[in-house]
Amino acid sequence: MASRLFTEEEMEKLRECPYVLDVLPSKIYFAAEFKELFWNALQEGRCPRDIVSTLGVDPDILGKIRLSGMTSTIKHEGKAGKGFTDVSAYRMDLKRYVNPEVKIKYLEQQLAYKDQEIAFLKKIVLMGKEGSEQ
Repeated sequence: MASRLFTEEEMEKLRECPYVLDVLPSKIYFAAEFKELFWNALQEGRCPRDIVSTLGVDPDILGKIRLSGMTSTIKHEGKAGKGFTDVSAYRMDLKRYVNPEVKIKYLEQQLAYKDQEIAFLKKIVLMGKEGSEQ
């Protein structure tokens, strides 16, 4: 995952591309069709930066790290020869293989972690108030 987050403006611009299924501040999900077109263009010897630009995605918004990671992932899927999938396929797999007990345990862990984060933030705020009183 790239360390630079997308801005709201960048996410809106990325969503305009018909091949983009979803954009989060740290991730972008492409349609299987995009991956297939990208893979075919790679095999023709085209540069990844030029390919995404041709497919309607600004390579400057993606950045070098995301572009490199995306290229690597698509190459891996292409060489596997099983076809390309998109985010909906991954979500279906998760629903199929995760039973309710595992989901509950995961959510309980997430809740406990959030409680720890809140307690930590409260301590920081309290320390800030004590520091300003001195």
